[in-house]
Amino acid sequence: MPLKAMANLKQNELATRRADAPTNDIILNDSQIMGAMRNGEIILDPFDEKQVQGASYDLRVGEQAATTSSKKVVNIREHGFVLLQPGDFAVVTAYESLKLDAQHVGRFGLRSKYARKGLIATTGPQIDPGYHGRLIVGITNLSPKPVSLPFKDDFLTIEFHRLEEPCAHPYCGPYQDRMTLGPEEIEAITESEGLALSEMLTGLRSLTTNVGALTSEMRVWRWVLGSGIGGLALLIAILGLMHH
Repeated sequence: MPLKAMANLKQNELATRRADAPTNDIILNDSQIMGAMRNGEIILDPFDEKQVQGASYDLRVGEQAATTSSKKVVNIREHGFVLLQPGDFAVVTAYESLKLDAQHVGRFGLRSKYARKGLIATTGPQIDPGYHGRLIVGITNLSPKPVSLPFKDDFLTIEFHRLEEPCAHPYCGPYQDRMTLGPEEIEAITESEGLALSEMLTGLRSLTTNVGALTSEMRVWRWVLGSGIGGLALLIAILGLMHH
């Protein structure tokens, strides 16, 4: 085989091996997260070293939220918390803003302490390389009890992945540089038509209560009518005996 053909064959084999080889993207541990912060590869503002976990960072509840039960924007800093009623859907901003370079990806989820209370996050979980902004998370309360999210409480956990090499197309979508709730999120909740799930559950509970009360009243009326008919029959029988 000619030398040039052998060289081409060798290059093709190396290219195939590189394509088939597993990528070297890794999940950053705590010291690697700190190093990426120092190098400016990941920026969290404000950053608190106490929020760094073994292989993740805990994001906190921010200043804004809107819920389908209240149909208004809540200033969580002033109010102290936002309350999610049973069946409620809310959009909540994170306290920290986040910036990723083109070689880092974020994945986030709701902290288990809130998942155990019946909350689920309906946004995410991936944050693309190049993203910059404040996360706005959709949360639904599937429990039968109200659940509160206090201001600056840990509610999301984010882990960071370092890619083998920077991506060619960093994120540049509609949520880039978004720091507050946008008009579409606010309008979708405050001006929505029809009943929210929380309102439907409230209506069903009210209906159940009314049906229960009506059932009790029917029992009383059945007893009254039964007693009245029995007494009337006894009176007729007595009058018949007296007539004879």
